[in-house]
Amino acid sequence: MIEADNLISQYESEGINRVKLGFTDIDGVLRGKYISLDKFKSIAAGTAGFCDCVLGWDMDDQLYDNVKYTGWHTAFPDAAFRVDLATERRLQDENNLPFFLVEFVADDGGLHPICPRSRLKHILGVAESMGYLPRLAFEYEFFIFNETAQSVREKNYTDLVPLSPGNFGYSVLRTMTLSDLFNEFMDYCLAHDFPIEGLHCETGPGVWEAAIAVDDALAAADKAVLFKTFAKAFFQKRGMIATFMAKWSMDYPGQSGHVHQSLLSREDGRNVFFDANEPHSMSATMHHYVGGLRR
Repeated sequence: MIEADNLISQYESEGINRVKLGFTDIDGVLRGKYISLDKFKSIAAGTAGFCDCVLGWDMDDQLYDNVKYTGWHTAFPDAAFRVDLATERRLQDENNLPFFLVEFVADDGGLHPICPRSRLKHILGVAESMGYLPRLAFEYEFFIFNETAQSVREKNYTDLVPLSPGNFGYSVLRTMTLSDLFNEFMDYCLAHDFPIEGLHCETGPGVWEAAIAVDDALAAADKAVLFKTFAKAFFQKRGMIATFMAKWSMDYPGQSGHVHQSLLSREDGRNVFFDANEPHSMSATMHHYVGGLRR
């Protein structure tokens, strides 16, 4: 178990004056802020508060209609959050600044009713009580443009210039031509603890596809959230933008994000989806699992 005092002592010895915190809102968007090391000292082993408006508005900071948890009717009070010290990353572009994921908690310190990370932990708790260990691996396709956040708005999101023209899925030529960028991006992801096990060009102008390495479900979900925001920041700092929109233009193929799922026995680590004696080696558990997803 990671002790807050040990981390703080380490930061003081390194001359670190602040840390960055991030959490996932109800749309899966990573939000957060910098806090001073003194502030971090006061909350690292306990909880702190953050305005709960972030649990009631959309990606454009517009309030959702007919919400019950928060809104003008509640006056947007602070919601308690807790820093997950096990999620520490060192930000390579910010002089090794510490970064942590946080999660909202209920008033009694338990799981929060609508915080996405709390909801996932609830489901994983159910799986654990049934003797299962879920393992996940996320895979994302995304378009990269030789544009900036300002230029796309000036163009009204039309006539955007892709990183590379035309269709060329799994192109070795493009990965060699852009090898510096490909390798730098993979090193960047590895340094921030969401390593990519596969990266290639997909069909479409400027489309890449990245497969994040498998992990236990909570860690895998954390890595998926971090990957999308950190990837956008990586390209923006280099004069480009990346979008994970499912279909940014009717003129080009859509792009997807999907999750590979495994279910292991907590007792012996065996794959409970597998049964050599059943058709297609699909166990009864796997049939029920797929049925639950389809429902």
